[in-house]
Amino acid sequence: MTLAIALRGDTSRHRENTIPALRSAIDQGADVLALDLALTADGHAVLLREEAARGVWGLERPPGELSLAEIAAVTSDGGHRVPTLMEVVAEARHPRPAALLLRVDSAEAALAAEAVAADHSYTDRVWYTGAAEALHSVAARRPGAATVVSWDREGLPPAELWRGLRPRFVDLRADLVTRELVTEAHRRGHGVGAWTVNDFPEMARLIGMGVDAVTTERVEELAPLTAEGVQPPEPAAAGAGVGGPAAAGASAGAAVGSDGARPRGRHSA
Repeated sequence: MTLAIALRGDTSRHRENTIPALRSAIDQGADVLALDLALTADGHAVLLREEAARGVWGLERPPGELSLAEIAAVTSDGGHRVPTLMEVVAEARHPRPAALLLRVDSAEAALAAEAVAADHSYTDRVWYTGAAEALHSVAARRPGAATVVSWDREGLPPAELWRGLRPRFVDLRADLVTRELVTEAHRRGHGVGAWTVNDFPEMARLIGMGVDAVTTERVEELAPLTAEGVQPPEPAAAGAGVGGPAAAGASAGAAVGSDGARPRGRHSA
């Protein structure tokens, strides 16, 4: 079975990364919520995509330069505001617990998120993607922490780039996914995800290939295809290679989980 991952919640009906968007995505059948995490100037973990801070929320400065009180003072037309990770964890528990895939761009943000998850006994359902430094910091704090490696080049990422991590799955740009690549990743003990898929026939095609997760902005269309999601294969041991021959020439300095090269759906700011 394939996991249905809702990118920033149900953005077809609600503003991204808000409680209504998350609640609706869970109601629609999402197994995982893929969310953007930012750290405020006073150290609070909040759901906010930096690119959306100005365009969506009208904030004049980056999240890292604002206090939680300053961010909380801004509301949408519907009266919704930027939620804290603590609020999100409480929401994700009910009525059906959903996993949280947090995009973290710094070690500080990752460790702040890990502290919140630990305080609320939710570490088993919090996964991390993003900058390599952030993923390694979480793995050092909690060996075995669930990470997701995002990759936007042909083939699988080179082993040296992920040494010491135990990725739950390798998240590939959807147009780069092939049946052979899925088979090879599974042979190496890794799941395969595909992003960002908003076209129904493409969802069906990828599920037919055997991918373990699909990220979408149209979770109401994806969830019926995936039915009840199950966990992808157990991650390989830390340090096990995920790279194949096609990745041999890839740069070890490639970004992890960056939205910079990610195709934007029609709901993105």
